[in-house]
Amino acid sequence: MIGIISLSRQGNALAAKISGLVGNATCYTLSKWDLQGFSVIKGKLKEFCGEAFQKHDALIFIMASGIVVRSIAPWLKNKVSDPAVVVIDDKGRNVISLLSGHLGGANELSLKIAELISANPVITTASDVNNLPSVDMMAQSKGLLIDSMEDAKNITAMIVNRENVELVDDFEIFSTSFMPIPDGQSKGKVIITNRLNIQDDVPFVKLIPKNIILGIGCKKNTDAQKLFEFIQATIKRFNIDSRSIKSIASISIKENEEAILKAAEELNCSLRFFNAETLQKVDNLFEGSAFVQSTVGVASVSTTSAYLAGKESGSFIVKKEISEGMTLSIFEQKI
Repeated sequence: MIGIISLSRQGNALAAKISGLVGNATCYTLSKWDLQGFSVIKGKLKEFCGEAFQKHDALIFIMASGIVVRSIAPWLKNKVSDPAVVVIDDKGRNVISLLSGHLGGANELSLKIAELISANPVITTASDVNNLPSVDMMAQSKGLLIDSMEDAKNITAMIVNRENVELVDDFEIFSTSFMPIPDGQSKGKVIITNRLNIQDDVPFVKLIPKNIILGIGCKKNTDAQKLFEFIQATIKRFNIDSRSIKSIASISIKENEEAILKAAEELNCSLRFFNAETLQKVDNLFEGSAFVQSTVGVASVSTTSAYLAGKESGSFIVKKEISEGMTLSIFEQKI
């Protein structure tokens, strides 16, 4: 949700106009204006900004940029968590992307608002003004996780300074024209990978796609800690970054299995459950167990559920690992 903050009569009129154009916005102003549809700024602006930072994904301030800088300064944390901050003069002439231009979306919001009110957008991030890709925008555009913001900053600086930065993208997420092919030896790299440990001779930043599906089968009332340790040991052995796990999949009769539910919670991933009839359609593709077939109606739970959750597009890194009544399949989904 967007918060629009204004302090003047003219600014309030502009705030109301912008709110009507963008929707899903809350306007704030001083109590002395007593405007219908506006919420009141309680206390000093600096204290109000602390609350606004927690409540809103983006903040539009219609006032002088100096006031905004002094008011938000105590609440700044980092570019990952800070909201987008946009500043507009109360005549609506300039729309300035002030904070969280890339990950927070302030640059995009500034351009949108400027177009809506026929104003001049002011974007100062080096990659944008030079029409060059930045690591954080690359990640945001494709839903990738940034392994290290420090590495992202360093590699983006290389790109802006026209150093040879190579894109290593085995999944072909980006088109070949997205980043120029280095002329000569690479000085740095942007590596798209779901592997935990990678090494290179030059500085690099790792961007992580969420494209790993875990298929799980287990006995009723399996110990949650035991299952999670089994998962951890297996993905570590195959050098898989746990942050790349998109989903855990299993058969529908396991949808209340505490061990599976807790594993998904620990791994911060979604859950997919398929009924036996759906799994049976691909059961013939995999080796299974006659005992499991007689128990749940499908011979292989982990492989079939991982395969279907991955939309049958990709390949198995691990077909099936078995340990103490637990089975685990690891499917790498094609992006």
